[in-house]
Amino acid sequence: MKKSKQTKDKILVAALDEFAKKGFAGTRVDQIAQAAGVNKAMIYYHFASKEELFNELFQFEMEQLKKELGLVMAQRDVHSVEDMTMAVRDLLEYAGRKKKLLQVLMSGAILNDTVQPQLFKLLDFTSAVGLELAQKAGRSQPELTSDEILHELFTGLLPLIQFVILREGLEAYYGWDEDRLNTYFIAAWLHQHGGY
Repeated sequence: MKKSKQTKDKILVAALDEFAKKGFAGTRVDQIAQAAGVNKAMIYYHFASKEELFNELFQFEMEQLKKELGLVMAQRDVHSVEDMTMAVRDLLEYAGRKKKLLQVLMSGAILNDTVQPQLFKLLDFTSAVGLELAQKAGRSQPELTSDEILHELFTGLLPLIQFVILREGLEAYYGWDEDRLNTYFIAAWLHQHGGY
């Protein structure tokens, strides 16, 4: 059983790398198998399809995100600009480690309807977290409205993902310092998204 889990984990790691390089649509199952060092039949033993493999990879990453956000926010006061600045800094650091997945989500959502629901599930999750924080700060109703979901999408999730994906390129192209760039983004993001 342990060996089977190790094989499945190798497949998931290889799949993420392949999806990040070639996009969801451009990645073939045999390429994932080769990258994982397994045969194609082993992938179909663990996953019924490439879509199921991607969905499981995404679900695993969502669980990790829930844990990480829980840890980050448990230590922060939502009324404190300093605490929220540190929380966003921690979130950017975490998201930077998940850059490949974010690239797959964004490129996949643009080019492939199969991946779009995963981006929307991430939006649902981040909207729920945002609602919880807003309620703690006394700034929101008990249920999400469509306006709040759109606000989360356009001022929260998409800018954060795009910043993480483009940050290294911005640093290299403009010669900007990473810390200064992060500080500027966090201030702008908190102002637009959180009203700080």
